[in-house]
Amino acid sequence: MLTSYKLEPPALNFGEDGVPRSSAFDDVYFDKDAGLDETRYVFLEHNLLSERFSSLSPHQRFTIAETGFGTGLNFLCAWQLFLEQSPNDSWLHFVSVEKYPLSKDKLEQSLAMWPSLKQLAQPLVAKYPVLCHGLHTLFFPEQRTTLTLWFGEASEGFKALNGQVDAWFLDGFAPSKNPDMWSDELFQNIQRLSIEGSTFATFTAAGIVRRGLKSHGFDVQKVKGFGHKREMMIGSFIPTESESSHEAPWFVVKQQKTINKVLVVGSGIAGATTAHALAEKGIPVEVWEQGNNIACGGSGNAQGMLYPKLSVSDTPLNRFYLTAYLYANRFYNAIGDQTAAWQQCGLLQLPKNENEQTKFSKMLASQLYPDSIIRAHDQGLELPLSGWLKPQSVCEHLLSHKNIQLSLSTQLLDLAPCEAGWQATSQHSTETYSHVVLCTANEQAPLKTWQEWPTKPIRGQVTQLAICDLTSKDQETIKKVSQVLCAEGYLSPALEGQINFGATYDLGDNRLDVLEQSHQDNLVKLQHLLPIDSEAINLANCKGRVAMRCTVADYTPIVGPFSAQKALVDRYAPLRQNAKWLSNETGELLTGLYINVGHGSRGLVSAPLCGFYISSLILNEITPLEQTVIETLHPNRFTIRQLKRGEV
Repeated sequence: MLTSYKLEPPALNFGEDGVPRSSAFDDVYFDKDAGLDETRYVFLEHNLLSERFSSLSPHQRFTIAETGFGTGLNFLCAWQLFLEQSPNDSWLHFVSVEKYPLSKDKLEQSLAMWPSLKQLAQPLVAKYPVLCHGLHTLFFPEQRTTLTLWFGEASEGFKALNGQVDAWFLDGFAPSKNPDMWSDELFQNIQRLSIEGSTFATFTAAGIVRRGLKSHGFDVQKVKGFGHKREMMIGSFIPTESESSHEAPWFVVKQQKTINKVLVVGSGIAGATTAHALAEKGIPVEVWEQGNNIACGGSGNAQGMLYPKLSVSDTPLNRFYLTAYLYANRFYNAIGDQTAAWQQCGLLQLPKNENEQTKFSKMLASQLYPDSIIRAHDQGLELPLSGWLKPQSVCEHLLSHKNIQLSLSTQLLDLAPCEAGWQATSQHSTETYSHVVLCTANEQAPLKTWQEWPTKPIRGQVTQLAICDLTSKDQETIKKVSQVLCAEGYLSPALEGQINFGATYDLGDNRLDVLEQSHQDNLVKLQHLLPIDSEAINLANCKGRVAMRCTVADYTPIVGPFSAQKALVDRYAPLRQNAKWLSNETGELLTGLYINVGHGSRGLVSAPLCGFYISSLILNEITPLEQTVIETLHPNRFTIRQLKRGEV
């Protein structure tokens, strides 16, 4: 378990020639005169990338994994070659690990030496993530490329990944100067992620690397090195019949299935981000929405906030929300350039009581998070990457994609497996799809044939009030609010002459009408945030909106493919007697069927990454979530828990 998500900045300096040099490893990041030529010779040529890129079939994905991202030079060279050689509908996924990532300004300074790469270096720098331990997914749909970065120990990064790698760039500082990276655990995970035909190339011919690769399934050859280097190594993976068992085989997610047409049910933030991720990757998508407008459920509020509620400890769930939060910030910043639906104004989290103030102090004292994510404020905690957005406008923008066909007033009445995939029946027709993703919040009836999940609706009412309906003093107070304020409730900065605040959390109340009592409750919350004279507010001037959150018993979204409950119970029945029992039999999934629900009040944080995750599963790509996080979100988790407790 980590004690901090903060990362040590690399000890480097730029010489008179402008080349970055690592002080810790006494080595240069690249050769000024021959850096591009060396990358192309060692990694591109000896992985046969030009030929392999040219021969990709329609919609085929090609995955490269690298040890040591450094300045991103290898990535940019591979990316450039891919765009030059590959068919227009193929995709590149580049994965790289880096224990000491460069800051954005140092990255930009380093890459300025290569004018021929400027066209690709600029979008890389623009989307480069904040320096925080963990997985970061950068998506470049215009250039048909995904970049997955792991900031942390190399072996830990590859252990966290789920997927298959076609080619390896084994880079990094010389093994003699950085022997810790070349651990047995690293080679174990290189083996786990490799498939028949996976190749590798490395600049080094060191024995520690040669022995590690040979003992983990690779045929290793020495060839002429670049320039003055006498030798380097290349090779390919030769799989054996013995396969290591999955630690938790009931949480399998990978399945091979030809993609024809995908149905996404639901047009809220979960459905819209899922459909958009698939559409951006070139997949035709239909979206069914039972309401008569987009995002008519919980995603239809006038304003929503990006508020992750991060924990004081490192757990898989906290890693999920941290990764999702950083991804959502990049996601909304990208679409914010195209719409006026997002403002990164920051968020001020105020303590609700003394206990929470103690929690805030503990969080700051632990130094778990970089200051760029959470920092001290004289009133509480400040989250500078947060802000507010217009959820319905965001959903409308996402669903306007050319590869998405939207059908409103279309309710999913029945779902049945068929030879081609799934037959989905609405009140209008029955259609066939290869894949179906249900993003229907509390509406899960079509899935109850196979599984039921412990979700429940919780009523939430938000209040909207025109600024002109406040006293002059309160108007001045409101106009000074430049950040989202959160405590028991929340308040967003004014939008179009209105303030939006709330929200109620009404357990056991399923009424959808706007209630005066709920307005009063929200005004009490508002008073805890600002010195507002609530008694001077005429409740008749308050407007409101009610929606039902979809909440889960363990406060964790339910995302991914799933098995029929009966199949899980039959296959893993020994768990009733021994909760630690393991099996080599992986769970049998309902092929092509996925669920993405249970985001509760944090859907604006969690949905973008979950949508991208679902698209990665459908396309059989490296996933943007750590394996432990995948298991935390897995829809099968409830049945497995019941088995271990002897409840089924």
